[in-house]
Amino acid sequence: MSDHDRVPDIDGPLYGATLRRAREVDDADSPEERRRAWIRLVGVGLLAVAEHYLRHSLIWGAVLFSGLAAAFGVSSGHVEWAVAMVVGGVVGIVLVLVPLARQWSFGRQWAVLLGVLGTQGALLVAVWLGQ
Repeated sequence: MSDHDRVPDIDGPLYGATLRRAREVDDADSPEERRRAWIRLVGVGLLAVAEHYLRHSLIWGAVLFSGLAAAFGVSSGHVEWAVAMVVGGVVGIVLVLVPLARQWSFGRQWAVLLGVLGTQGALLVAVWLGQ
């Protein structure tokens, strides 16, 4: 596999599959083979776009959720919750944005994203129950 054929791991497996399917369309010898390659390309391409949209929506949702968690902590009326939630919110925002800036692998991005969302949700429930 040449360097041109390599897909960065940051983009995920569906993106790589889409590039391979596009090459199959280019390399098709007959019209029937090209038609089948196009059908495969469209199917995988739509999945790749959907995953990309979901991941980036969740990234910005996690940033917003972390900010809201910090705001709810401050409005809780308890100093210990306010400190914990502000620290948790700032750490959550940093943890979501660092994998993007450092171009971590696709799997690590998802793991950090889901971890931040779960932790922020748990903190919000803990504040709510502690009231």
